[in-house]
Amino acid sequence: MKWTARLAGICAVLGAFAALCAGTAQAAVPAEFYGVTPQRPLGSADVDRMGQAHVGTLRFEVSWALIDPTSAPGDYNWAATDALVADAARNGIELLPFVYSTPTWVATELDRHNCSGAECYPFAPRSTPAKRAWETFLRDLVLRYGPNGEFWTLNPTLPRDEIRTWQLWNEQNSPSFYKPKPKAKAYAKLLDAASRGIRSADGGAEIVLGGMFGTPLGGRKPGISAWRFLEGLYNVKGAKKNFDGVAPHPYAAKLKKVKAQVNLIRDEMRAGRDRNADLWITELGWGSGGPKNPLNRGPQGQAQRLKQGFKFFERKRRAWNVSSVVWYSWQDNLGADAGLCVWCPQSGLLNESGGEKPSYRAYVKLTGGS
Repeated sequence: MKWTARLAGICAVLGAFAALCAGTAQAAVPAEFYGVTPQRPLGSADVDRMGQAHVGTLRFEVSWALIDPTSAPGDYNWAATDALVADAARNGIELLPFVYSTPTWVATELDRHNCSGAECYPFAPRSTPAKRAWETFLRDLVLRYGPNGEFWTLNPTLPRDEIRTWQLWNEQNSPSFYKPKPKAKAYAKLLDAASRGIRSADGGAEIVLGGMFGTPLGGRKPGISAWRFLEGLYNVKGAKKNFDGVAPHPYAAKLKKVKAQVNLIRDEMRAGRDRNADLWITELGWGSGGPKNPLNRGPQGQAQRLKQGFKFFERKRRAWNVSSVVWYSWQDNLGADAGLCVWCPQSGLLNESGGEKPSYRAYVKLTGGS
């Protein structure tokens, strides 16, 4: 009886120690590790719900085209971005802006493209005047929301959560987002101009490459695989000094292929002598319904993939310097403006009416939210 009691006591102590270790390991993962990105506009209620879910990082688009609609100096329209930054600050959510979309006046007047409105968005600035306009916008963006930025001066009652990390463009290795066609050398020039603008306003800012889709167009040209594009970028003299983080979008039906894509990215980082750069998984996701597609896993399958994906990157967080994993997307969007892929409309953690899906419950179990 005494031995049985002693054994029970030892087991209790070991059990408590194991629970403590498990809790410590979980606590060691910073809140910012768990991210989301939307596929439709957000309102205050959306961001409040993210706060409830303990979303740590919100990746969102800063649209150069919408904020800077004309060539007139100082005509910036900050209203939508101001509102989102304020909502995120109130909810303690870190922001990861990706800056994208070329204004019509830049694309047509400075770069002589034949386009209008949204048609111009993917035409990244290429002429010297266009790149100068891009540089100026990035500088003014940081002066607005970065350290001691104008936004924080105008809103002294908000928790001061200055933006220090900026992602440049989106899926620049795909012709869907980078026209007339993707080129590492052209993107390197875009990166160089942006880096000058950002660092002139905040010398300590972190610059992250635009998220690179693994195999745009299924591996066909003019798409360039993420790892080949990154290889090309490292081969551009001086490019490496203009960024601090690498960002893959490793979409695949199975986690095994997600891992394989990230390993290929890591191979290029090592070859480029950049193995210690931060790794940002700025889009990762699966769908819960819709047309038949390898990335449509059904409601339970989506939740399972979410758990597997986050747990995998949690385990690799320190070894790979993983800053954040961003789930695509926050909420379903079945409208005409749905995403470019067939599984995207039902990629959300919430359904279109705001109801919780199994993937939402899997997400908040990881974050400790509700």
